[in-house]
Amino acid sequence: MENKIKIKRKRLSVWFELLSLVLVMMSVQMVWSRELTLDEVIDLAVTRTSRAEIIRGNLEVAEKNYFAERVNFYLPEISINGNVPAYSVNESFRFYGGLSRKQLVKTTDFDFTGNIQLRQSLISGGELIIRGNLLSNNAKYPLWSDLGVTVDQNTRQGFFDFEFEQPFLKPSDAKNDLNNKNDDLEIARLANLEEVAALKKEVTEAYFGVLQLSLKAELTSDKRKSASLKANVDSVKLQDGIISEEDWLESSSALLDVELEQFDIDNQLQEKNRELAILLDLDASETIIPVASEITQNLDEKEKKILIERWEESVDVRKAHYEYQKEQRAADYAASSHGLNGNLAAKYSLGRGKVMTEGMDDDNIKANSWEVSLNFTYPVWDGGASGAAVKAVRLSEEKAKIEYERSKRSARAQIVNLINRLDVSYRKLDVLNKQIELAKSKLDIAKFRLDDGQISRIIYLESKIDYLEAKDKHLEELKNYLLDKFALEGKYTG
Repeated sequence: MENKIKIKRKRLSVWFELLSLVLVMMSVQMVWSRELTLDEVIDLAVTRTSRAEIIRGNLEVAEKNYFAERVNFYLPEISINGNVPAYSVNESFRFYGGLSRKQLVKTTDFDFTGNIQLRQSLISGGELIIRGNLLSNNAKYPLWSDLGVTVDQNTRQGFFDFEFEQPFLKPSDAKNDLNNKNDDLEIARLANLEEVAALKKEVTEAYFGVLQLSLKAELTSDKRKSASLKANVDSVKLQDGIISEEDWLESSSALLDVELEQFDIDNQLQEKNRELAILLDLDASETIIPVASEITQNLDEKEKKILIERWEESVDVRKAHYEYQKEQRAADYAASSHGLNGNLAAKYSLGRGKVMTEGMDDDNIKANSWEVSLNFTYPVWDGGASGAAVKAVRLSEEKAKIEYERSKRSARAQIVNLINRLDVSYRKLDVLNKQIELAKSKLDIAKFRLDDGQISRIIYLESKIDYLEAKDKHLEELKNYLLDKFALEGKYTG
């Protein structure tokens, strides 16, 4: 019987040595390299990481799109158009210049055209185009009385075209696009607040994960020391016949459980540290030493009142409002496009030029023209496609309206809940701080008694474990407080 016990004790001793060796190796790998506070981590995350660049980039895209649309709406688009001079030859067999029979004649042209065009969208939804044209033509053709003789003719002509078109019974395309881009910009600004708040929460989760797991690693280490001492004591008691083999095996098994738990904690700590490093765009092998944050003060009553009263200005409500506004505009535009439509068009052209013909007097050209038209269109039948399209956008509008109303109903409750949770967490943190102080006092007393030989090291370690568990509860509540704080920050633009 004693031989069996010795064999089992030897095996357990080998297991303990192996586990201790692995833990030492893991602790060597975990080399702390940088100490950062939560404020420093958040500042780094929202200002200098690639994730922050992407968040800012999304907003910048919306700003540039709105700027481009606004420039196009208020300022004219000017373009210069032209062509490389074209040379053309035309041979034809026909009557020419009063001849009594058909002759093969040949004409040549050397042309150049170009224009400067100004296109301006109007607030009324219409469009104005001003075009300045230049025409240059050098032509050579046979003299009608003698087909063997050619005449050179040089034409220079310039003219201005004015075109105006005003649709009615339909919203302005340009104004509609500008309003949509403006709403997209406002939505992007609100989404930016949400994304920044989400990034802060994600970083805080990882940061406190490292902080809590570091504390749990220390807690598990003390549990392992306590379990090891108890296993050694029980081993001596077993030799003296004070306890049974089952009691000794139970304490030895408890030690193994703690050893295995320490494996898991150390592994989780390394994973969480790598997660935090990646969020901060640091090297994944770099380990961060977190520093516990302290809450100096909570929201005062005046701040709470303002936040609750401004619930209609919260991000959720405003974002849903802009989404509904966009869908409403799209539905109105689609409905107007499929009904009776019309437009007023006006054109005026003013032309001046000169024709210079070889051997003849020069001729001046004065050409003016104008046109006014009123046009209507009304679809008669398209198989129901237009009606289905209008119904689809109306359903989207109704969906956006429901979402908007839902956000209005829930926004105030969400804000009140966040404020209440902050109040409760703040009061709980105060109580937990007191618990930490009491646990620290008990630990100090236990340390004094240990040094004085009044208690065993096992009892001292139990006091230390109680102290670390109190700190862990405080960290968990502190994390919840900060997450709610960032969530509340993400609800407002200021």
